[in-house]
Amino acid sequence: MKRLWSWTGVVFAAVYALAFIALYIDYLRRAGNWFADLPLSLAALPFTLVVRALNGGSYGFGGDMTGRVVAAGFFCSALAYFAGLVVETILRTLGRFVFGTRALRP
Repeated sequence: MKRLWSWTGVVFAAVYALAFIALYIDYLRRAGNWFADLPLSLAALPFTLVVRALNGGSYGFGGDMTGRVVAAGFFCSALAYFAGLVVETILRTLGRFVFGTRALRP
């Protein structure tokens, strides 16, 4: 890839980070109840699956594990940025292909 800057990636990462922060605040409000960290755990699922694969099978994640929550937030936001970068690159390539080579040049 020639360039790694993407406005779409920034928007995707910001939305994911804001959602993650909102889910963590929701967890803190409901801590102590059953399944209080379920939405947060679902939002951190990509992080949990990657670390579980790298760790060899077992990995716990919960809302009360602040270090893991922060790491999951950064990892998932970076993953969202990369997804936005891929989407923008595909759209730019299709735009150049459809409209000509000079249409969507940054």
